Amino acid sequence: MSGLLEAAVVYQRLSGGSVQPPLAALVFDTAYNPRALDYCFPLHRLLTAEQQRAFEVVIQTISQNPNFNLQLFGPQRRILTEQMPVSTRFIVAAHLAETFFFRPDILARFLSQPRHFLLYTTSEAYKTDDGLAGGQYHSEREAVQLVWSRLFEGFYSPMPGVAPFLHELGHMLDFFEPRTGRMRRESDGLLPGLRPTDGEIYTPRARELFLRGKHIELARYQAVLTGDLGGVLPIGHPYVFQNDTEFCAGYFEMFFRNPHYLASLNPDLHNAYKTLLAYDTCKVWEKDFDFYINTNREFYLSGQTPWPTHLTIPSD
Repeated sequence: MSGLLEAAVVYQRLSGGSVQPPLAALVFDTAYNPRALDYCFPLHRLLTAEQQRAFEVVIQTISQNPNFNLQLFGPQRRILTEQMPVSTRFIVAAHLAETFFFRPDILARFLSQPRHFLLYTTSEAYKTDDGLAGGQYHSEREAVQLVWSRLFEGFYSPMPGVAPFLHELGHMLDFFEPRTGRMRRESDGLLPGLRPTDGEIYTPRARELFLRGKHIELARYQAVLTGDLGGVLPIGHPYVFQNDTEFCAGYFEMFFRNPHYLASLNPDLHNAYKTLLAYDTCKVWEKDFDFYINTNREFYLSGQTPWPTHLTIPSD
């Protein structure tokens, strides 16, 4: 017990109490046992014992990769990375591992050059470093920026919930150029592997399904804009219909949090992610995290006017 209290004091000291880590993170920080954080990454449910060991190796390999640049900042951009609890590094690396466990080719391309993940001890520290909302992908810095507390936000229950990091990772992947290994300055709304220019990682069937599924969602949203609520409602919130990069990040996150709903209402879009990432999240989620589902439906049925959409769909 004293070890857990000592681990908790580190978060208190660095964040002034704004970060309340889940017990599993404290257990990990104390015992360095990766099993403590298994529930954060439902992929474990799909893996054999041998694959679970391989998953841990992938996480460790990512964590030790010199191109995996994870930093923790305090007020006045004071660098606190050396004091950062080990569970934080594990969780960020594990998000990447869970996404690309079955696509090591994409992961290798992604980590072929430095990738920057910047965490901030408090909202104030984040805002003073040009942070917007609680997290963002900063295209000029080529970095995901996130308030530290938001890394743990969805991990206080037996199954994970909201996933701010996954959303911002979706943005980062959208800006990633696999052919050169560099980051683009502009979004095209596509994950790596969905562009014909992506070289060996290009997955044509996934692109076909993604464009078809995106077209379905856009048609549903356009119907809502005209006041037609009699058909199938869009799966995503109006926020993700603002532009291509928000659609890319929003639906990427939903594939990992409400896969059954996504698969039932837009099987093309669900199968696009399943084909691209080479596994089916429906098999690891017994029940969807329905917060997103309910919040999005409530907006459309509330009578509020959705904002205009600027989605584009490439013509193949």
